[in-house]
Amino acid sequence: MKHLLWLLLVGIVVVGLLLAGCTGGGTGKIRVATDATWKPFEYVDTETGDIVGFDIDLFDAIAERADLDVEYVNVDWDALLAGMAEGTYDAAISSITIKPDRLEKMNFSIPYMVAGQIITTLKSNTDITGPETLAGKRVGVQTGTTGDDYAQSINGTIVVGYDDIPLAFVALMTNQIDAVICDDPVAYGYVETYDTLKTVGEALTHEEYGIAVPKGKEELLEKINTALEELLEEGIIEELTQEWLVH
Repeated sequence: MKHLLWLLLVGIVVVGLLLAGCTGGGTGKIRVATDATWKPFEYVDTETGDIVGFDIDLFDAIAERADLDVEYVNVDWDALLAGMAEGTYDAAISSITIKPDRLEKMNFSIPYMVAGQIITTLKSNTDITGPETLAGKRVGVQTGTTGDDYAQSINGTIVVGYDDIPLAFVALMTNQIDAVICDDPVAYGYVETYDTLKTVGEALTHEEYGIAVPKGKEELLEKINTALEELLEEGIIEELTQEWLVH
């Protein structure tokens, strides 16, 4: 009886090891958080319900190269940052700027893209010509982003925070606010889509996007960095730029 029980236990262990070896190169499925409201980087395709975009294609390529099994989790921005600090998710890709205060709470991959904050307003608006003309103006941002940080730094600006950036653009187009400050690729996408909008001047900041990984997951970070570095050398950013950012 004891011999049979021992064999049964051995069999269970062996099956468990075999199953683990069949998923993600032995690492199991990893949960990757994203705030899918930043078209064209990450957003929900209304026809399929799938999360798609520049960042998603990039991480899919990383996952294939690093033999990772990925499950994307669509979460609000604040919950994403909190989840990464607490280790709720294994990684996050969501147009996340690498910042010193974030580096204290989570790790980041090597940068994969440079962006900057830019002002968007209505074409009919002739008052706003740059950040120096935003005093007394209502400026929409996504709360907790670098756009929020920049708007808060302008003296006299009335900063209006939204849970996601589409809400800010809706408010702009319905004359509830005077301008929006957000990442320039996102702003250019809205300007291309809606002929009532325009961007003002050049990018106001220089920021680098990275993939966030919780503290303590250095092995996963190394796998991501190795795959990302190879893909960058092979020109994946140029390919994705042509597919998602250039029209």
